[in-house]
Amino acid sequence: MVRADKQGPHRVAFERNKKRILKTKHTCGICGQDVDKTLAYPHPLSPVIDHIIPVSKGGHPSNIDNLQLTHWKCNRDKSDKLYSGETNTTEIIGNRNLPKTIDWTSYEFKM
Repeated sequence: MVRADKQGPHRVAFERNKKRILKTKHTCGICGQDVDKTLAYPHPLSPVIDHIIPVSKGGHPSNIDNLQLTHWKCNRDKSDKLYSGETNTTEIIGNRNLPKTIDWTSYEFKM
């Protein structure tokens, strides 16, 4: 199955909103650092458009309110995760609360 933002009616809206975001935004929505738009894939800091709520989790595929500028690496690290921690406040928690790296040196594989 192909995602809705990759073909069909959402594709046009996604591309239009992608261009708008690339022109107006300058910081990564995940890590908060500046995004160098002159870098190209496969550079890990190249710019990409991320779905804040992943399409696989019910996020809208092309709505500009569900899209953000990110670094390629930040987007890959986030993958299709949502923040699921519990909080006692009414504060809105964004993607910046996701872990940025995993220390695989201490990981023990068990069968």
